[in-house]
Order: sequence, then structure tokens, then C-alpha cells
Amino acid sequence: MTVTRFAMLADLAKETTSEGRRELLRRVTEALDPAAPLAADEITAFDDVLAAVASDYSTQVRAQIARLIASSLSPFSRSAQRFAMDDIEVARPILEHSEALTEDTLLRVVNQKSQDHMMAVTRRRRISEAVSHALVERGDDAVVTSLLTNQRAEIGTEAYGMVAKRAETS
Repeated sequence: MTVTRFAMLADLAKETTSEGRRELLRRVTEALDPAAPLAADEITAFDDVLAAVASDYSTQVRAQIARLIASSLSPFSRSAQRFAMDDIEVARPILEHSEALTEDTLLRVVNQKSQDHMMAVTRRRRISEAVSHALVERGDDAVVTSLLTNQRAEIGTEAYGMVAKRAETS
């Protein structure tokens, strides 16, 4: 049954018509329903399908899928890692809410993506000291201010020193 369901999802993922995209989104929504959680092997298979086809869809469709994944209690790690590096419209919900992101992915986002991406990272429920340090190094004043207002962010002494030095000229 599971194999059939994911084979069908894989086929839908290849569909490029608007009806096919709507059907894929409907199936993704059903699969992420907290009332009917997926088994671990189903999550892995589903995550693989989503990560594989993500780039084939428009920003709007990817953003819808990213919002569903970000609000899901299931750890869709491959999809989350991929969407975190996407356009900000797609990445924002993942960067702000997904618990599936690794510290390495967050550091890659901070080092390679836009100020908007960094701003989304500052809104996470938990931010490690390493990620905070990178945000202070690369982020503009708005990013640093947002980080400092996040009471759950772990900010080390060195990062605070960088903020203080920066405040002298900002």
C-alpha cells in the first residue's frame, strides 16, 4: 500500500499541468495531516520524492509545499534542507519554523544567502551560538537587531563584543 501511494506521488510530481500540481499539493496536505501521521519509512519515502521534484515546480508551488513542511511535526529533513536554500518566498517558513534543519544548513544559509534569509533565521525558536555568531558577522543592522530581540538565541561573549564594536559606528 505504501509503495503504491508513493509511486503515485512520484508520478504526480512529474506532472506539470496545473491540475497535476493541485493534485500533488492536495496529496502533500493529506500526507502531512497530523490526525493521520506517517510511519518513519513513509516519511523518508515522501521526503525523498519532495526533495527530488522541488526544483521542477514554480516558486508559488514550492512555497506552498514549504509552508506545509514547516508546520509539519514530521521531520522532512531532505526537503527542509533544500527549501532552506531556495528563494526567500520558499525558504522563509522553513527557516523560521522547521525543526528539521541542521546547524550546518543554517550556517550555509547565513554564509551564502540574502539578508532576508538571515532575518528569517533570527526568528527561529532556537538559535545556536555558532549561528548567532555568523549572523552578527554577516548580517546587516536589522538582522543583528532582530537576533538580539530573540530571547532564545544563544549569543556568545565574542558575538556580543562584535555587536558592541559595531554599535560604536552604527
